[in-house]
This record gives sequence, structure tokens and C-alpha cells, in this order.
Amino acid sequence: MQRKKEEKRKTILDAAEKLIAEDGFRDMTMDQVAKDADVAKGTVYLYFKNKNSLCAAVNARINKELNQVIKEKMDLYQTGLEKVVASGTATVEFCLKNMQKWKAITELYQMKFKDPEDPNVKEFLYEVNNMVQMMANGYRQGIKEGTIREDLDPVPTAIFNRMAFSNAITPTTEQNMLLKMNNINMQHYAGVAGELIGRSTRKDLLNAEDMKKNIKKTYENLEKDL
Repeated sequence: MQRKKEEKRKTILDAAEKLIAEDGFRDMTMDQVAKDADVAKGTVYLYFKNKNSLCAAVNARINKELNQVIKEKMDLYQTGLEKVVASGTATVEFCLKNMQKWKAITELYQMKFKDPEDPNVKEFLYEVNNMVQMMANGYRQGIKEGTIREDLDPVPTAIFNRMAFSNAITPTTEQNMLLKMNNINMQHYAGVAGELIGRSTRKDLLNAEDMKKNIKKTYENLEKDL
């Protein structure tokens, strides 16, 4: 019985994720989720009390998957600076390999989760904070090792850089128009963003473009595989 419930919940989440990625969370309806999941509308509400809760659950699930990818990538390296750079390249890899999930998660960045006591909202916040803490630990280690500026506060730095890098990978409509107008491709744009993040945090400014090179290499390698 429990397994069937989990499978049903997954089916609903899969349908919602696809709709959010394709139509945006504003145009997604519980009716359409039920239709695409091939369940009754009442079944959707049995698992999720409202649209806000369902979107939070979708967001939590994607962030959990992304966190696992980031953790595995960071664990391959020893120094704090390497771990911070790895978190960025892991995010790029996840984005390029899972475009539907990435479109959904970036769409949900704009959503206001109104009920902080909702279990799905709590899970979403837990996963996002988990990601921030992994990055902050990399900054803390880098500060101790002398490769990252000691005047930086690790948590706010991690929060800001996470959002900045996510925006670089998936620009807004306005930014996309400006990039096309100026003939700038996404690989170069994301690389510049990575370099700027590196220059804002590293002590050794001469080598801060390493992140740009790593991002470019990640794009090139994944384009060969895709």
C-alpha cells in the first residue's frame, strides 16, 4: 500500500514538473496535473492540499537531486576552493543533462511559498539550505587555507553566488534578448559569470578565471555526450 502511494505521488509530481517547465507555474492548474497524471482531481488534493504545496514539493524534489550531484562532485576534491568551483560545474552539468528539471526549478524561483508550516515548503527550504551550507563550508575551508578572502561571510556569499550563478545559466527573458542582440552565446555568458564570482571571492585574482575555464570545459564535454 505504501509503495503504491509513493508511486502515485511520484506520478503527480512528474506531471506537475513537466507542466511547470512547459507552461510556467502560473498557468499550471490542478485540473491539468490530474489529467496528465491520469488520476482524479480529488486524488491530487489527497496528496497536496493546494497548488502552492504541490509546487513546493516539485521544487524540493529537484533540489534534492541537484544537492546529491553537487555533493558527489565536491567530494572528489580536497581544498575548499576546488569544492566551491566544483559546486558550480556540477550545477552546469545538472542543468544541461536535466533541462526540464532546470526549467521547472528556475520558474519556481519566482514563486512565493505562503505557508512556512506546510511540510512540502519545509522540505523545500531544507534542501535549499542544505545546498547553501555545502557551498558555505567550501568557502569556510578556503578561508582557512588562505585561497578565499577572509573578509567574506560564507553563508550570505553562498546564497548570493548560488542565485547569481543560477541566473547566469538560465537568464531572464530580457537578458536572453540582450544576449542575442549582442551575439553572446550561453557558454560565454555563464563563463563570464563564473569568472566574476571567482574574482569576487578569491585572493589570487590572477587565477580567478579558472572557474570560467572549468565552466567552458564542462559545456564542451557535455555537448559531446548529449
